[in-house]
Amino acid sequence: MLFYDARRVVMNITVVGPGALGCLFAALLAKAGNSVWLLDHDAERAAFFQDHGIIFETNGREIRVPVSSTTDPEIIGGTDIILLCVKSYDVEVALKQIAPLLNCGNSLLIALQNGIAHHEALSLAVQFYAVGVTAQGGTLANRGKVIHGGSGQTILGFLPSQTAAKQRDDKVILLTAAAETLTTARLPTVISPVIINSIWDKLIVNVGINALTAINNCPNGKLLSIPSVAPLQEAAVTEAANVAAAMGISLSGDPLKKTINVCQATRNNISSMLQDVRNGRRTEIDAINGAIVREGKRLGIPTPVNKQLVAAVKAIML
Repeated sequence: MLFYDARRVVMNITVVGPGALGCLFAALLAKAGNSVWLLDHDAERAAFFQDHGIIFETNGREIRVPVSSTTDPEIIGGTDIILLCVKSYDVEVALKQIAPLLNCGNSLLIALQNGIAHHEALSLAVQFYAVGVTAQGGTLANRGKVIHGGSGQTILGFLPSQTAAKQRDDKVILLTAAAETLTTARLPTVISPVIINSIWDKLIVNVGINALTAINNCPNGKLLSIPSVAPLQEAAVTEAANVAAAMGISLSGDPLKKTINVCQATRNNISSMLQDVRNGRRTEIDAINGAIVREGKRLGIPTPVNKQLVAAVKAIML
């Protein structure tokens, strides 16, 4: 195992949440020479990361990357970028924890959650923020070790509520710098002027994959060889696309074809929802398929298959 000693500081970055995505981003950003803090709510776990760093594995090769870690945002002080990598249902609590960072100088919060359920909590707690989606894949093998499961594009941007009169030049500059820094760290990133469309593109793919992998206890690619999955996948994706259309969302390409392509491209990946089920953790089913059910009800659009998938995943966790 190599030991990586980062010496070149590019940006001051705080990663909130040491899950698979948080550890993946923290390790690659620190490895690229940025000053990285990992902010946790668990004191014992934070001490572990402080002492041992993160083991980053890719293509069977391990590198230990040191990071600073704490539960106290006051210790961190000023930070340029705050990457919020907690689960969607933990966003509200995490925002309270990081309040000192949000109120300390000029920083930009970038929220990287699945779905759309957390957007209201963001808008109520933070005046200026950005959101993003990523196709990067990561799996926590054990505490402190993240396996890079596949590379893909990260897309960042401001929601409609954050643009026009509310948008500030300093936040735009920070978002541009964040995209450049992530790209330099081998996390290819672009900025979209209509990030809400990208959020829905990913949401619909997740609608067609995550719950079904959890229910069938299989990697993404295995879904394509289970006969009973195809009609459920098509119906769930179609319902979600109907809801998106009613909301004025412009999807890129055929959502079902894109979902199938992602299954093929990530055939060996274990979805985050299946990882949660296997580890007995709360899933994000309410933020993914559940979001389609809620929006469908609001708009008068039937979503029976997504409702069925929500119930099935919740039944697994009983």
